[in-house]
Amino acid sequence: MKFVMPFTGSRGDVQPGLVLASELSARGHEVTFGAPPNLVAFAEAATAGRTSVSVVPFGPDTRALLESDLVRTRIKSKNLRTRWAASAELANFGWDDMAESVLSMGAHADMAIAGTLGQELVFNYAESQSIPFAALHYCPIRSNRSMSVVPSRTMPGVVNRATWRILESMRWSSMKKRENAQRRALGLENASRPLPERIASYGGIEIQAYDSAFFPGLRQEWADRRPFVGFLEPDGGESSGSTGVLGSGSIPGSPLRSWIESGTAPVYFGFGSMPVKDPTGLVSMIEDVCARGGYRAVVSSGWSTLDERIDADSSVAVVGSVDHGALFPLCRAAVHHGGAGTTAASVRAGLPTMVCWFSADQPFWGAALERTGAGCSAKFVELDRDILAAGIETLMRPDTASRARQLAAAMTSPADTRRAAVRLIEGAVHQNS
Repeated sequence: MKFVMPFTGSRGDVQPGLVLASELSARGHEVTFGAPPNLVAFAEAATAGRTSVSVVPFGPDTRALLESDLVRTRIKSKNLRTRWAASAELANFGWDDMAESVLSMGAHADMAIAGTLGQELVFNYAESQSIPFAALHYCPIRSNRSMSVVPSRTMPGVVNRATWRILESMRWSSMKKRENAQRRALGLENASRPLPERIASYGGIEIQAYDSAFFPGLRQEWADRRPFVGFLEPDGGESSGSTGVLGSGSIPGSPLRSWIESGTAPVYFGFGSMPVKDPTGLVSMIEDVCARGGYRAVVSSGWSTLDERIDADSSVAVVGSVDHGALFPLCRAAVHHGGAGTTAASVRAGLPTMVCWFSADQPFWGAALERTGAGCSAKFVELDRDILAAGIETLMRPDTASRARQLAAAMTSPADTRRAAVRLIEGAVHQNS
């Protein structure tokens, strides 16, 4: 079988697709995988050795987008009209180029698979070709009774469902013009309903690529309509495509490994691809808080600009991009932005976790950790020394550590997750043939 997988977004949006692409390749299938230009090298490294996976550039440079005025300023404006216009611009950013790319990427494909971002244009292509469609969701984004749209609040089920539907309608209003222009170019009739309704009517699959243990009641509510498989992560020992200090830093005798083993297990700090305005000031805050509490820390620069330093006499090491699967088992707690993949990695390692969220699905993961007792949450822009110190104190409590280990034990293994996802994908193709 041949699969087309056009993915856009940050590393956290792309990596689950790469894990699935590698598993499909291992099963003898061909995959054309689209990755943002800034993540093509990462995608190639993550699928190294999978000769039936072809990686091609797809969509805009997402690092440049995340560092743009649109994302840094306008989408966070206190003016609701400015924020709504920026959200619509972001949803449509690069649409025409991506729609054109899907046409060439998807030639002769047996199925189209999208990430959470870009589902609309990939679904329209799949419908035009009468091939099956699947999307990977990294947190709850569809109407339901179990989860509030406002992550930190508990609402009646009827209110939850109604507010989710309002959001779906708002999304459809912002995308309608672009979608229908693409549909007409593909020879399809104009759509008149939001995407979730069309996917359901078409028989598409919305795979929940995260663990239901974080969101009680949702698996039972959605049942087979939106199947849960668990987090799509590289298994232990597999490459995550990282070019950073771990794996190499996990080798005994390497500078970081030697630093970690020279004292108490450190707290991990990292904010991935999130735009941090003052990374040097953030490191200074971390140093002060850790000195106050007597902690050691590993700070990963992610997409921020920081000078790397591993000093045997310092309680804080600053490193580049890291392989979470190698580093987290060597730590005692984690503080990060709350992306789905990073949350999965820190919880799977049994680490009590503080989410300092920016936007998108991140506050949902912060609220989930608070709800399960496995961590705490704060808004990044409100972060100061006192909030950070209080958060780390929460992570160090025995009950928080115990809850984190319990949550880790409840998670689906990466191998079982991959097998479940592939069974759903292959089953959809067989059903269509």
